[in-house]
Amino acid sequence: MSESNGRSTGGRRAARAQGRTTERTARPVSPVEASATATASLRETGPQRFQQRGVPEARHSLPQALAAGFALALLVIGVPVVLLILGGPPPVPTSLPGRDDLTATIGPDQLVGVLLWIVWLAWLQFTLCVLIELRSAVRGVGLPSRVPLSGPTQRFARALVASVLVATAAVGQAAAAAPAAAPEAPPPTTISAEAYDGQADVTVQQETAPAATTAVASEEVEYRLGDLVLDPEEGAELVGQKVYIVQPPDGRYHDNLWDIAERTLGDGRRYQEIFELNRGREQPDGHELSLARLIYPNWLLIVPADAAGVDVVTAETPVAETPPAPPATPPVTPDQPGAGQEGIGEAGAGLFADFVATGEAEAVNTNPHAGLIDAGLLAAGLLASLELIRRRRRTPEPGDDEVEAEVALRIGADPDRARWLDHALRHLAASCQEAGRPLPPVYTAVVDSSSVELLLAPARVDAPGPWTVLDEGRRWILARADVAVDPDLRGRVLAPYPGLVSLGRSGDRDVLVDLEAAGGPICIDGDPEATFEVVTALAVELATNQWSDHLRVTADGLPDALSVFDPGRLRLVDGVEPLLPELAARRSDRLGTDVLTGRVRPGGAGNWMPEYLVLGTPPTGELAEQLVALTNAAGRSPLGVICAGDVPGARWRIHVDAAGTLELPALGLSVRANLLSWRSIEALVGLVDPDRSHDPDPAGPTFNEAWLPEVRPEVPQVRALVTEAELATAPVRVYILGPVVVQARTEIEAERRALATEIVVHLALHREGVHPTVLAAAVWPRGVTAAVRESTFARVREWLGVDRAGSPYLLTTEDGRLKLSETVVLDWDVVCALLSQARQVRRPSEEADLLRRALRVARGPVLSERPQGRYAWIARARVERVASDLLVDTAHRLSVITRDGGDPATAAAAARAGLRVRPAEQLLWRDLILAQHAVDGRGGVMAVEGEMSETLTGIGGIELAPETVALLEELVPSNGGRHRDLA
Repeated sequence: MSESNGRSTGGRRAARAQGRTTERTARPVSPVEASATATASLRETGPQRFQQRGVPEARHSLPQALAAGFALALLVIGVPVVLLILGGPPPVPTSLPGRDDLTATIGPDQLVGVLLWIVWLAWLQFTLCVLIELRSAVRGVGLPSRVPLSGPTQRFARALVASVLVATAAVGQAAAAAPAAAPEAPPPTTISAEAYDGQADVTVQQETAPAATTAVASEEVEYRLGDLVLDPEEGAELVGQKVYIVQPPDGRYHDNLWDIAERTLGDGRRYQEIFELNRGREQPDGHELSLARLIYPNWLLIVPADAAGVDVVTAETPVAETPPAPPATPPVTPDQPGAGQEGIGEAGAGLFADFVATGEAEAVNTNPHAGLIDAGLLAAGLLASLELIRRRRRTPEPGDDEVEAEVALRIGADPDRARWLDHALRHLAASCQEAGRPLPPVYTAVVDSSSVELLLAPARVDAPGPWTVLDEGRRWILARADVAVDPDLRGRVLAPYPGLVSLGRSGDRDVLVDLEAAGGPICIDGDPEATFEVVTALAVELATNQWSDHLRVTADGLPDALSVFDPGRLRLVDGVEPLLPELAARRSDRLGTDVLTGRVRPGGAGNWMPEYLVLGTPPTGELAEQLVALTNAAGRSPLGVICAGDVPGARWRIHVDAAGTLELPALGLSVRANLLSWRSIEALVGLVDPDRSHDPDPAGPTFNEAWLPEVRPEVPQVRALVTEAELATAPVRVYILGPVVVQARTEIEAERRALATEIVVHLALHREGVHPTVLAAAVWPRGVTAAVRESTFARVREWLGVDRAGSPYLLTTEDGRLKLSETVVLDWDVVCALLSQARQVRRPSEEADLLRRALRVARGPVLSERPQGRYAWIARARVERVASDLLVDTAHRLSVITRDGGDPATAAAAARAGLRVRPAEQLLWRDLILAQHAVDGRGGVMAVEGEMSETLTGIGGIELAPETVALLEELVPSNGGRHRDLA
């Protein structure tokens, strides 16, 4: 019974597929319409890739498949059968040959035996080639493995296997696309092409369709894909999914997963995602997708949610029922948990009504670290912390997942907005301090690139200028254009709201809440995974943001990997019970009775900086009661608890669902939550923590004065040994060592230069060429239309110009890649060429000259001055770390050679050149100390020591290495151990 039903279902699906094909071909179309339709439905990457205009198309037929199959059968099966019949199995020696055997005359039997072995080995070689080619074709594993000494044989086997598979596939596709007779003629149809971002998708529209032909009489729900009605069983499986209909062949061109991914997802390499979404799922014709290279017309392929121009399968009921209205949220009163101060719920609900609508329209991102892409303020703090760690020490070689996490982090980070928020809050604190007023009672802040808006409860109308009062004092707004940036403000004014933390984004605005305003515990519940990620994100942002001072986060139940961050602001513990007496003592140590008043008093800010417990699991029993008693307060408190899960007596209850929508009903907030997954944490920590490096030697080479050859970093190979003269005279020059610059003989508009420069730099670091969609995904990581992409590339080509022969410096290769001309010179290539030559010379003077010239070309670290939001892809190029290591190596080597050669001034200059790249490298500081000691003696050493101490302190309080302390003690002895104190 089950087999019969299965066959019946497959037959019905095949009939539906043939019926849809009939609909598509029912009306004759003119040659003009056919040409327009083909052009609109398939991109330039489609049929045009495989055919030349005016050249007759080759045709695959069933006789070709039969002939290729017969040849394979004859060679693989027929040859051994004939050999066994005529000569039997090949002779196998039963013993080792003796001297008489080797010197005896060769007779006919021996000659025939040798020939038999040659034929058997030839057959075995060909059969092995056929099996390897067949395995590659069936499994879709890419290029087949090479069989040694079998070049012509393997090519012949490949041709036969390909002929069988291609011809068979073509016949199968033709059969699938062929119309079938239907009991009732379908309604006439028209085929139209609708453009989407410069691309086109075919849409089937029915001109007239009686209700009886479009409705599914036996079902209450009708499933539709655009204008196409699906079978109930088929539609129920696909409802809510974006589904692409495989198009019929166009000449020699057959729709394929790569082009589908390129048209709908912008990147053909994502074809594997479509394959995995549809693997093994039965199609309308009864077949299943098992090979990525074999798909058939009219198949329904599920595509990722971010696909463009693809319809979603919908379920429609004949009679639409109006859903009941959701119950109104009761007003929050001061007596309810979570009310805090008066007016919070009412003001928040009104302000964020439009935020929810903008958040619902966001597309789903399939990047494994997509949570970092929209976490602007959280990502800014994380990026700043990671860069600080990198400045303090040499970091490990990252793996692929770590690189992708860094790319996502750089895309999402908004350090400019974080600095703007920090400046606005400190400006408010300074203004209140000058006027002798307490800080306003802020419970929520909303920030974008042009303004900061604060929500207050209770309301106040005495805002200092240039702050503007709205909504009867419940909202204060500061426009960025109304306040001048004071770079010294951060050093003079402490953070007024250190407990302010972002929950997420609504549209393009970051939404923050002040945890102090809760006046009690805060619990987060909902989807378990999302809850944990929200709690982790809150803890990390509190520990890394720049608008908080002296705040400390104590985390229990969070990933141990977080220990890589500043332990002064984030400490990980195993159980919080021992800390409760300490927190209770801090609570009683107050100046006055109000946090907001105490923070603006001279000398009182330190006692009012908060400490938060962040718990990855909910507290229970007596511990929960102790935490509630510790943090509950009538007003603001500098102590607080945030935990995953429910806590009886919590003042604020935050709910987050599996889609990442976060709601805080007490404040009327609904946003896209900041999420920090366990995988993202491990990847980000792996960027800076040697213990999590993929490198078998996490610490990398240890540089020292001995300069053992095996510990020096390798010099990358470059395409050509370009010189400084070529860099100075080339028509197009690209500089990435230091501030990024592209110099061409023509000019480009100033407002377009940053984007055009990034495109040229990307191509300069990928000299083999880049596909336009890959390049667009790198420089427009949040997406771009095809029209904007192509016009930008054309503008860059015009900017770079053409050479004397009329050839553009921005080329398009035969396979459609964008590539820079070989005459375009990159400064990094010049440096690598000079360093390669330096490794080959024997005389120190020649080596020193080459090293000096390389340091002269390198003006600083890679992209030392880059526009915000650009060059997120640079982590994939893996040039930053390599260049840093090589330039440090170059500076140290030159300093050693010139110092030993009696030129301490050049040795000092070389060390300083290396310190421009890595200011915390104490190996170079020791080089500078030795060079200055040779020039100025004790005074020179003390001057460098003071400079070094100031630099290391500014970077993050880096301690002196034992080798540095020993060198200082040797050159400038101190009885009091002053150098050890600095360490």
